[in-house]
Amino acid sequence: MKQPFSPGDRTYYVSDERLRAFKALTPEQRLRWVEELANFLRLAKVSKKKPASKP
Repeated sequence: MKQPFSPGDRTYYVSDERLRAFKALTPEQRLRWVEELANFLRLAKVSKKKPASKP
């Protein structure tokens, strides 16, 4: 199955307001945010590998 787009072509726009909000976080809050994002991505990757269960 051919992918509709190249994974290397992905882009994400972050507004100046969002960047300022991240900059205002403490180092501990930033680290927590990054850890939560990494955990979310791991869970998404795992669920993508598992076949969907049937009810």
